[in-house]
Amino acid sequence: MLKKHTLEAVMSMPPEVFYPVGVITCIMVFTAGVSHEKNDRKTCFGYWRDDTFIKVKNLGRVDRHRTWAATRDRWVDTYRNREVNPGEAVMQRVGADDEWVAEAYMKTDYSKLDKSDFEKVLFDYALFTVGSSIDDVSDEVGE
Repeated sequence: MLKKHTLEAVMSMPPEVFYPVGVITCIMVFTAGVSHEKNDRKTCFGYWRDDTFIKVKNLGRVDRHRTWAATRDRWVDTYRNREVNPGEAVMQRVGADDEWVAEAYMKTDYSKLDKSDFEKVLFDYALFTVGSSIDDVSDEVGE
């Protein structure tokens, strides 16, 4: 595909953008007819997972706080101006054999992590393993 077209941008979108259907949504923008290899420019990767919509019972996803317009405008400006915003957008030179998702190139800000984050992950893992153990016992007993 990159032999004939240029990958301009890849945007990772919110996980529930098509709620109630659970799909992982990614938008890719190409310039048709221009070889990516010959163009030799960086691709814009957006990690746009938080569109500020919230789920409301019987309504689905809504812009309850009226923040979508500002979020949308920031995302569009970031793409148009090829801006780099930590945690939200990065520019990366990629080829056909590289990852085409923002998550592969986003840097993690470990300064925002604290002991409670670590404890929550451990707690979630413990619940998962206990739940898995119960399922295994149930399978053995034949329930």
